[in-house]
Amino acid sequence: MGETISTWKPTCNSSVSVQISNRQTSSDGGALLLRETLDRSGVIERLDQQLIDPRDPSRVVHSLSSQLRTLLIQRAQGWEDLSDTATLSGDPGRAQITKSA
Repeated sequence: MGETISTWKPTCNSSVSVQISNRQTSSDGGALLLRETLDRSGVIERLDQQLIDPRDPSRVVHSLSSQLRTLLIQRAQGWEDLSDTATLSGDPGRAQITKSA
């Protein structure tokens, strides 16, 4: 018997429109697919369930799952670690790429 592979569509709008303007653009659009894959697979949530966060919850700005998502996406893009996040913060697509599911 053959193997059945289920398909899925990204939650973002599947249409693509290109318009030249003076606005800032991002070269990291492909990372949206990676984020969608991570979110759909449940990898982030499963890893997050195994982690213990010793921080004071009232002082937490970025959850462990958010940091993990950002780290995995940045590593896949060739960035070294979370210290590069400040460098990438000016990228107009970065917030969309690293936002929580």
